[in-house]
Amino acid sequence: MMTSKEHELLRDFLDLMLNYLQENPLEENKVLNYQDYQSLEKALDTEIGQQGVSEKALLLNIQSYLQNCVRTIHPQFFGKSYAAYSIPSLMGEILAAVTNTSMATYVGTPAATVIENALIQKMAQIVGFKQGDGIFLTGGTQANLTALLCARNQFLPEAKKKGVNASNLALFVSDQAHYSFISAVNVLGIGVNNLIRVQSDAQGRMDVQALENAIELSIKAGKRPFFIGATAGTTVLGAFDPIAQIAAIAAKYQLWLHIDGAYCGSFLLSKRYKYLLQGCELADSFSWDAHKLMGVPLPCSVILTKNKGVLYEGCTTGDISKASSYVFHNLGEASCDLGEKSLQCTRKVDALKLWLAFQYYGDLGYENRMNRLWELAQYAADKINASSALELVYPRQSVNLCFRYRSQKTANLNPFNRDLKERLIRQGNTFLNYSTVNGVGFLRMNILNPDIHETEIDYALEQVTTVGLALENDLY
Repeated sequence: MMTSKEHELLRDFLDLMLNYLQENPLEENKVLNYQDYQSLEKALDTEIGQQGVSEKALLLNIQSYLQNCVRTIHPQFFGKSYAAYSIPSLMGEILAAVTNTSMATYVGTPAATVIENALIQKMAQIVGFKQGDGIFLTGGTQANLTALLCARNQFLPEAKKKGVNASNLALFVSDQAHYSFISAVNVLGIGVNNLIRVQSDAQGRMDVQALENAIELSIKAGKRPFFIGATAGTTVLGAFDPIAQIAAIAAKYQLWLHIDGAYCGSFLLSKRYKYLLQGCELADSFSWDAHKLMGVPLPCSVILTKNKGVLYEGCTTGDISKASSYVFHNLGEASCDLGEKSLQCTRKVDALKLWLAFQYYGDLGYENRMNRLWELAQYAADKINASSALELVYPRQSVNLCFRYRSQKTANLNPFNRDLKERLIRQGNTFLNYSTVNGVGFLRMNILNPDIHETEIDYALEQVTTVGLALENDLY
């Protein structure tokens, strides 16, 4: 039970949060008040003392943190694959923290178990998995790892108990796929050398003929192909692999097909743009991050499987069940326990924030959100194409804009645009990122906040042009 002092502290804290959310970002606040590491160490009171600090000092530390963090809710935040969150989803995040439960057993989290199952079934139906299953987890990285684990254990059942020795397994992803696949093969003992990165086409989509050629070559080399990871919205280019064609190859060679839809799987919510993921119902598993395009606080991700029982078989063994008897009791509603479908024991109730957002906006609200994001991204592409100082390096394929400043004073555009990005970050008026693909560097602008106006895109591009011109004058 809270003391009166704690009650007052919490009220003051909530006032700080409300003020932070209501601040006028463009007129009064930058996206980031950049400081180098040493300066920030001095600005933040990070010392942990013997006696603790007063409530006033604690609130001052919170204010200092807010002043020095990146404002991801800012309309000029375009640099990551997440951005502003909705208020209903923020309420879910707070609700999960206040109730503070873990998703291992039904008896420990009865209401949350019902909610998570309902959301999993809804999302599985959206993907096209009529008898699907799934679970919430910490992000697309864990989702891809879990999919690969399920595929490995289905293809190589003895690996559960005997491990993977001198693995000759082979799996295939595009050369634009997320680096989490590299982490996953390391964790699972498959080996990085057995991860075959298939050539992509000029737009960054997996080349289907190159995929089949790679499979055939691996078979001739004595490998055992078992898994294809297709991507729906690559991290940098926002490209969609041709899922239906890849699914045909997976069926031909009897390989597990996983779709990494962490970034752009949410376009399934739009009747207008769900064609981008045509054929996704043919996959065996699908990862989806609600904390990206759906505007839910980090983290909020799911792994979905076409068939029930796959996650349980992939994530647990009889030996594990015996060792976990302290938590799983096989009594009452134990059949509703979700814990043994997950690699985690302690698992936060992340479903709450997505549930409240879905409840509030409904299917139509989320469809409108996806359509608006696409509209804003197209607006940005048109503005870049109309600019004499800027150019798209890759055509827009989703909500990513890959473009660069065309300096008239140097042919070395890669280092110039990298330096331009650094200067933009240090000034803090707009927040973009920098990437390279096939040796070509460019700025990356991610349109993930549907509540911004076109004028905010205009401002960001004006900042790029203005700072680019100033950088030219300083360097040359």
